[in-house]
Amino acid sequence: MRKNMPVLLALLAGSYLMAAGPEPRWVRSRELEYPDSRYISALGMGKDEEEAKNAALSGLALYFGTTIEVQQGMISRYNEFVSGNQKSIETGTVMDSAVKIHSQADFMGARLTSPWHNDQNRSWYILAYISKQEAAELYHKRINTNRMLMESFLEHEGEPLRHYQELKRAVSLTEMIESDITGLGNISPAGSEYREILRYIQRLKEESRQFRAQLRFSAAIEGDRQGRVLRKLLDVMEKGGYVTVRSQGDYLFSGEVFCDEETLPVGVFINAGIHVELKNSLEEQFFSYTKNYPRVGSRNQNMAYNIVFREIEKDLETNFIKEFNAFLGD
Repeated sequence: MRKNMPVLLALLAGSYLMAAGPEPRWVRSRELEYPDSRYISALGMGKDEEEAKNAALSGLALYFGTTIEVQQGMISRYNEFVSGNQKSIETGTVMDSAVKIHSQADFMGARLTSPWHNDQNRSWYILAYISKQEAAELYHKRINTNRMLMESFLEHEGEPLRHYQELKRAVSLTEMIESDITGLGNISPAGSEYREILRYIQRLKEESRQFRAQLRFSAAIEGDRQGRVLRKLLDVMEKGGYVTVRSQGDYLFSGEVFCDEETLPVGVFINAGIHVELKNSLEEQFFSYTKNYPRVGSRNQNMAYNIVFREIEKDLETNFIKEFNAFLGD
């Protein structure tokens, strides 16, 4: 390691000298190299290269009327969607053209200059820039790919709940499409075809909301003391925006609460669990949820069961509804 140390130090010193060389023209006169007629650019400064890069990318984001945080959230949701759906759709479809976005720069079609270090103020500078022509090509390609993918989910209606899932999958893509159309409009005149896509997206979102309101859910739970689990399950569904009915719903959550009770001299101890399945009137199963809870105990039976059912109710409010929403794509 010691033999290699002089070489490593020389490389690091050489890298620093390159970064600390003459001030690049883009620091003070970026219009000369990156004219506004052809580029969107933003200068970033920071105590290190990473901070300078993030500042430059944030400047580009502000140009598009958004923030890095908002963009990162959208990219994360989009990548999760692409990763989760590529395996579920036959190869050879438009899904193959939908690619993950690996960086903030990739998303905006941005490039970065080499960093420059100012010895006087001990700051790093990086310029982030976007070629309007290249970015327009990127946005066009991504809009059309996601539009075709969105439409592929709507080719077959099928069973109502599965159709709603497909609607939600299509709606999941609209955020990225809308963002790219906005970005495109900021750098070049957007064609009338994209205005029509935006109108189509609004109709699709409204159709999804209306279709959801037509789906009715009911529940029947065995081993449910005083109907607590049933009430809580329907309550969290309603709070989640779903329509519930006491009986004869289009879809039934049928399930059971399991309790293994043990009485000891110090009190009553219970191991509990729950299993719920969602089926339609044809007994087709769509979703299931199983959870085992930590062993609890109390001085008497009623108090022990009250603790158990509070845990189940809390779980329904957090984990159950989260998994069900994910199942439907909400």
